[in-house]
Amino acid sequence: MLESQKPKIYQEGKERFPAWWIILENLGYLLNWGLGFVLLMPFKYNGMPIVSWIYLIILVIIQVLLKKHNCASCYYYNKWCHLGWGKLSAIFFKQDSGNPDLGIKLCISYILQLPVILVAALIAGFVYGFTILNVSLLVVFVLLNLLQGVVLRKKGCEVCKVRFICKGSAAK
Repeated sequence: MLESQKPKIYQEGKERFPAWWIILENLGYLLNWGLGFVLLMPFKYNGMPIVSWIYLIILVIIQVLLKKHNCASCYYYNKWCHLGWGKLSAIFFKQDSGNPDLGIKLCISYILQLPVILVAALIAGFVYGFTILNVSLLVVFVLLNLLQGVVLRKKGCEVCKVRFICKGSAAK
């Protein structure tokens, strides 16, 4: 491949993200997923919040697949990216063992999470009754998704080494 045809690495990008950044972003995701789990709890079968558990199982499967298909072929493989998932991927998967095209399609799950859980929580409210706690959690869930999707993700992408070649970059 000619030098002019090689993907362009953003030279000013961070080689390694600080621990506070990685911890903050991951805590945000964990809070977001936990809120999604709680918001789906009204949907029960024999007293068990079956929809919440299905959501959690699907979430774990998607997370594993994302690490394999996106992170295993990323520049940050075995490095501290803004989420630390490059290091996590290196523990479980060989480099370049995934399919990045499938990985980018799996990222749609993050986009779909907000409207799916929002609609489900609203349906639960109409069927089972709205409580101040559920409405408050729903507002926090929506705000947290917007903060993560619009602000934090863009900030991370703006200083990422692969911002110009990553199909999922929010800072192109």
